[in-house]
Amino acid sequence: MRILNSRIAGRSLLAPLALTAALGCGELDILNTNAPTLETLTGAPTRAILARAATGIFSQAYNDVATEVTVYALYGREGYNLLGNDPRETQEQFRGPPDPTGRHSANWIGPYQTIRTVNTYLKALPAAAGMTPAEVKASQGFAKTVKAWMLHRVAVRTGALGVPIDVDQELGGAPAPFVSFTTALQAATTLMDEAYQDLLAGGTAFPFTVPPGYTGFNTPATFARFNRALAAKMYVHRATFVNCSACWAQASTAMGLSFVTDAGLPGSLANGVLYQYSTAANEPTNPVTEPISSQRYWVHPSIVNGAQSTAGVPDRRLTTKVRAAGRTLNLNDLVGTHKPVMYNSATDPTQANLGAAIPWINNEELLLLRAEIRWFTGAQAGAVSDINLVRFHAGGLGPATVTATSSTADFITELLYNRTYSLMWTQGTRWIDARRHGRTTSLPLDRPGDIIYPNMIVPAAECDARRLPTPCTPLTS
Repeated sequence: MRILNSRIAGRSLLAPLALTAALGCGELDILNTNAPTLETLTGAPTRAILARAATGIFSQAYNDVATEVTVYALYGREGYNLLGNDPRETQEQFRGPPDPTGRHSANWIGPYQTIRTVNTYLKALPAAAGMTPAEVKASQGFAKTVKAWMLHRVAVRTGALGVPIDVDQELGGAPAPFVSFTTALQAATTLMDEAYQDLLAGGTAFPFTVPPGYTGFNTPATFARFNRALAAKMYVHRATFVNCSACWAQASTAMGLSFVTDAGLPGSLANGVLYQYSTAANEPTNPVTEPISSQRYWVHPSIVNGAQSTAGVPDRRLTTKVRAAGRTLNLNDLVGTHKPVMYNSATDPTQANLGAAIPWINNEELLLLRAEIRWFTGAQAGAVSDINLVRFHAGGLGPATVTATSSTADFITELLYNRTYSLMWTQGTRWIDARRHGRTTSLPLDRPGDIIYPNMIVPAAECDARRLPTPCTPLTS
């Protein structure tokens, strides 16, 4: 039985920090069918009530995943949205000016909603009846893992503009202060490490049902390996985004405790945690899949034309994830000829599959992260070996031209090529990687006046709550 939506009626706290302005015309709580009431959680929580709350957190982990995939695909030129019903998708999102009340304000409220729910859950756990100390620790480790990842996501979203992190405050209070990108990324990894220690003390089982998508990672011990995979990625981001030289060693340690493996390839490439979608009633459906006849999502021509080949056979990551549409669509001089089909039907890629999963993190990504870690920790031969494993088993390609003696610039070029094709249309990889390695100028510009955004801006509601004009920079105001 699926539990992404348990249909538990109740009202739960919504606001992330300073959303009083955003929600000023209505109540500051909304119907949340995946969680018990705030009063129930903070009053006399029981094991069963907290299990329902955990279900709500699992559900909220999906917050803004769809927007992140599709919006970041535009920013990083993984593709286009050429449906034509909203001019922002070919104008604002490609050339600005960024509207703090529009698309450029996205990917903010959802993660902070999740953080708010986790904060309430964490406060309730010590007072819970019917739970062992180990079960409390397991629950804390799970919840802190989700919270740490949400903090990391909003930090990467906003970059140098900073974000609020001390958001566990009463509604109506002063807005949480913004902190720097460096501080936010560090806070997220610190919390992820704390979550790992809780999971290690979490006994043999969670006191709640773990939903689909976590196969192989549904006990505290195995979930801890998922936690370490996320931690390794977060430390790599710190190392590259904000020049944290010590973070490479921390990333290496975390990677060694994750589920990365070079055994069982190519099948093991897909091992990992998934955002599992479903066609069942009241369940979230895959937000990217669509029939090839749709005019909405298109793959950027640079992806189609940039694929490498071996003996005339193109990269299998292109040919299995992208298909010619059989037509050309030109909208405001953005031209689409190929469609993303990686989430379509396995038997007929021209048809949608609303139940297709989106990877959260898998072994294919971990091998590429390990390659990056190895290169920057003095194990260049191992780094090239990891890249070649992915090239061969995922792409059907021969060895890379880079070697252990190549320049770092050439290694990064090869690394980012493989990350783009392995992870396209999953998490905005091309945009994020170009930013963290200082390569945004290498991304294609389709028309005069188009730009590559260095980050997303602070939403207008946050500016309003701080009585700042929009667009605002609370960190320096």
